[in-house]
Amino acid sequence: MTDEVAPRPAATTILVRARGKQPEILLLKRGAHARFMPNAYVFAGGALDPQDESAEAHDLCTGLDDQDAGERLRLQKGLRFYVAAVRETFEECGLLLAYDAHGDLVDLSAWDEAYLRDARLQLSGGRLSLAALCRAHGWRLAVDKLIFFSHWITPPGALRFDTRFFLSLAPPRQTASLAGDEMSELAWYTAAEALSEFSSGRLLLMFPTRAILKDIAEFPDIDALFEFASRPRHITPITPVLPRHTAAWKR
Repeated sequence: MTDEVAPRPAATTILVRARGKQPEILLLKRGAHARFMPNAYVFAGGALDPQDESAEAHDLCTGLDDQDAGERLRLQKGLRFYVAAVRETFEECGLLLAYDAHGDLVDLSAWDEAYLRDARLQLSGGRLSLAALCRAHGWRLAVDKLIFFSHWITPPGALRFDTRFFLSLAPPRQTASLAGDEMSELAWYTAAEALSEFSSGRLLLMFPTRAILKDIAEFPDIDALFEFASRPRHITPITPVLPRHTAAWKR
């Protein structure tokens, strides 16, 4: 029988920081009761929201407009994916890709943690928009810090996503943290460490996450990773041919 479930558009951010010269990647553990990929370690991301394509949000984007974004992603209305990547990253791990009034990435190190946590919960609950938060503090969305890296489409099933993966350096003067109960843990790993933890059974990594980590592990250092990612290249969407069962993503 033909599957009729259309994949939901989604955006994910692979956040990287330097450990010496090696890229270290942020992974978040999904809650045990999550509907999609429970207990799996994933990159920050999620489905697009209507606010991601609002004119107010797009007017706050720096270095990229809807046409440029669409050309990079090879679709119409591409900027919404970049906005979603910024929003989901802030909601899930508290790292905000935004510029302050001086054009520097925002410094959240001295901000009240309770305020930031509440803002994130309001964002994820739909009670606050990212655009409203940024306008209140004179921030602009640093979508130009996101590099389109990979494109995956969930195999046919009851719950599907059409996901653009972006690569970005983690903003300095900010600390990753959890808010809400969607994620239960977060940790920084090199790609080799995460894959080793998966092989030993201590880390659950679904197939797309594992494949991307294997790609990253091929680069000798963080500079080589970003130099490659920044090159113009054609990114073909990948849809694994797997049995119609979520457990197949663990293989």
